[in-house]
Amino acid sequence: MNDLLGKIARLVRDPSVSVDMTSFIFALCISVVAGIVVSLLYQRFYSQRATGSQVHRAFLLMSPSITALFIAIQFSLPLSLGLLGALSIIRFRTPIKEPEEVGFIFLLIASSVVCATFQFVLLFVLLGLAGFVLALQHYVPRLAQSARADGLLQITLNGETDPTGKELVLRELKSTFSRGQLQGYSSHDKTTTIHYTFTDLDTERLTSLQASLNQIAPAHRFNVFFNQQGTLL
Repeated sequence: MNDLLGKIARLVRDPSVSVDMTSFIFALCISVVAGIVVSLLYQRFYSQRATGSQVHRAFLLMSPSITALFIAIQFSLPLSLGLLGALSIIRFRTPIKEPEEVGFIFLLIASSVVCATFQFVLLFVLLGLAGFVLALQHYVPRLAQSARADGLLQITLNGETDPTGKELVLRELKSTFSRGQLQGYSSHDKTTTIHYTFTDLDTERLTSLQASLNQIAPAHRFNVFFNQQGTLL
């Protein structure tokens, strides 16, 4: 037992030592732990999105596989060339739908490669920094918020609505969405249609807005369109 712990300690202190079976198994175990951490980060900060392909289910297999692969190709040029050939014929039946998923996959690959080079201090720094950035983006969303609107409200008012009621509707929209913008205003066949872009719309705000508008001027139609799925919180 002391001999095993001594080998692991030497491996952590000097990653350039020769790779034996103990070092190989230790690297794979750490890689599995890294895969679990990346999978937990995915589930915590991204899996609730409707467009996600749930790619984290493969992380526990991918992480030790990538680590073993990169340990093996360190000692063989033919294997390195074979790896490039194998990667060139890979096809994904389930496409990656969001750029965030690419980020998680690259984080997993980077963690696995770091394990393959036995730079475990770098692994700790990498995962810690990734967790901090994801938490910061989650709890302070304005840091990574796009200037693009999340969606569009289409409100159709009855022809009986007077100009004062229409003005009150626009004021209510402006007070509800600080970053919203009027995109269209048209009247036809005794109805008035208002198009208004919005950001940061959650279920509670949507319900409150609809109730407020019904008190001001009952809407004939109230439609909400999103630029992408999973935007309503």
